[in-house]
Formats: sequence, C-alpha cells, structure tokens
Amino acid sequence: MKNGEAAPVRYRFVRWRGKSVHAVTAMLAVTLSLSLSGRARAAVPGDNDFADRAVQQVYQPAAVRFSRTTAELLEAAENSCETRSPEALDSLLAAHERAVAAFSLLELYRTGPLLEDNRQNRLFYWPDKRRVGERQMRALLADAAAPSLTADDIADKSVALQGFPALERLLHGERTPLHFSEGSETPDCQVAMAIIGNIDAMAKAIEKGWQDEAPHVMSMRSPASDSEFYRTEEEVLRGLVTQILVGADVIEDRKLSTLSGEQADIRTAPLWRSGLGLLMIRGNLESLRALTIDTGLAEASGLENELAFEFRSADGMLQQLQALPALTDDSGDFTAEAESLLRAVMAVVGGIRYTLNDRFVATLGISPGFNSEDGD
Repeated sequence: MKNGEAAPVRYRFVRWRGKSVHAVTAMLAVTLSLSLSGRARAAVPGDNDFADRAVQQVYQPAAVRFSRTTAELLEAAENSCETRSPEALDSLLAAHERAVAAFSLLELYRTGPLLEDNRQNRLFYWPDKRRVGERQMRALLADAAAPSLTADDIADKSVALQGFPALERLLHGERTPLHFSEGSETPDCQVAMAIIGNIDAMAKAIEKGWQDEAPHVMSMRSPASDSEFYRTEEEVLRGLVTQILVGADVIEDRKLSTLSGEQADIRTAPLWRSGLGLLMIRGNLESLRALTIDTGLAEASGLENELAFEFRSADGMLQQLQALPALTDDSGDFTAEAESLLRAVMAVVGGIRYTLNDRFVATLGISPGFNSEDGD
C-alpha cells in the first residue's frame, strides 16, 4: 500500500478453515503474546515519548473535559430543580449529553485514576442484565429519606445507583417532565443532584489523578524498579497497548453486539433510554484513535494512514446512524437502513480490531498484558 493511500476495509464476518475470524483473532492474540514474551521487544526510538504524548495529548485533555462537563451538569441540575421550567429541563438534558460524550472519551482508559476507588464501575455500571439498578432506584425513590440525599450518601450506596445509567433512569424516564417541574423537594430532583454531585466528585478525582505531579503520571514518565505502577518503559508501552486492544474488544463484543446480529435488542444497548448509545460508541472509538495515533504508536508501527482511515470510516457510519429518524420501528425491530449501517460499522470496527491484534502488536513487538487494566 502506497503512503497516504486509503486502506481497504476488512470484513471480519468470514470463515477461515471452519473458524470465525473472532476465534482467529483470539488465537492470534494468544500466539503473539506467547511468541513475543520469550524475546526482546523490538526497538522503538523515543520510547518515553509515547508516555509523554499519552499524558499530555490524550489523558489530561480528556480528564479536564470530563471534569468541566460534570460541573456544568451539576449547575444545570440545580437550576432545573429551582426554576421548574421546561427550558431549564432542556438545558439539563443537553448538559447530560455533553457529560456522557466527555466520559466516553476516557471510559476505556482503564488504568490509573479511572480504576482507583472502583470509579469505572461506579460511573458506568453496565451491562445490568438483572436490572439491579432499576429495582434499587425504585426502592430509593420510595424511601422517605430520598429528598435529603447528598452526593456522599450516594457514594456509599450500590454502584448501580451511582453513575450515568442510574442518572439516565431519572432524566429520561416517564416521570421526568412532571417531577423535575415540581422543584427540588421531590425525590427525583434531589436524588439526581446527589448522583450528579457524586459523578462530579469522581470526575475531579480523575482530573487530579492525571495531573503532572500525580504518582501514576510520574511513574509513567519515569518508571523505576521500586515503583508500584511502572518499573520499565516496556511496561508503560504494554499498558498503552493493552488499553487499546481491550478497548476494541469492549466496543465490538459488548456495545456494538447489542445492536447487531440475531440477538440484537435496543433495550440491551448502553444508554438506550436517552438514545445516547451511538454517541458513546463514537466517543469510545475516538478515545482509541487518540491513544493509537496521537501518541505516535500507529506511526511507529507503520499503520498510521490505514488505521486513521478505518477510524474515520467507522465514525462516518455512526454519524449516519445518528442522523436516522429512528433506529427501530414501532414494533421495536431495527429498520432495514439501520440494520445495514450497523452491519457495516461492525465490519469496519472488526477490521480495526484485527489490524490492532495482528500487525500493530507484531510490528511494535509488544506482548500485551491482559490483567486488571481491562476492568473486566
């Protein structure tokens, strides 16, 4: 492929010697891990530059944006509950969408501040296959103490009541317009403000955890044998690559799979009540693009143009999906146009995942470490 040429899109729903490409990809990952772990990693000039770029160009901007949007969300919630107007509620829903978009840009960076204090699960408890959050929310709203709840109170409760899925039930439920127009004394308003206050507190902690003087950041930039985070530059690189590979797994196997295939069901998708699932997936993909390309890792592997094209293709298709009047018809089935676009997105994301697991890892000569960083 000539430099600058767009790479062909890979379609992963093929079979190879009786095995699905999903299985082949898994075998490749295991094979690479075993083969590379026994030899030295390929030399990559300026190893520490990757860590610096990741911190300055990827992690820190994402954390600052998330913290800013949660502060705006808290202010919008307070205003909505005080003014009791449809306009204030619209502003609150818009602020909620911006906060979700910002969170999606760091959700898959499952390392450091996001994993500390179980923040990843507390911010986004999903999937909730047993509908634990729904049952607990009903019980919470029926509790006589609900109108006096604080952010600290919510932080001590179940993870299913603390993050964006719990907040979505309040902001996009059937009760929302009525109860938010009745003011801050209603349980819905006070519980929502408590949840948002807790989200904002976690966002502030994440932002602080990515500042230059934070121990995790200092260890990334200057790994040492006695560090509790990173002992070598190779461990830093392995951590970056692991986040990329596991992130691609989460997007395809968990999120997109709820929207495509025989078992597809819009009600199992992330944030389906608010219709923000596609927005979140777009942000997730952008976060992987940033960690892969903006850090220089894709350039070092010789795959920058190819991966950039594939990420753009996936984002363009997701934008087309967002522009559709509806993803499903009155019976809840996906429309033909939505189904076609979803299959195309799955194919392109599958191509990205295959490229990352195959040539990206092999060219860098890094054995990814599947450990607690994957958050799963």
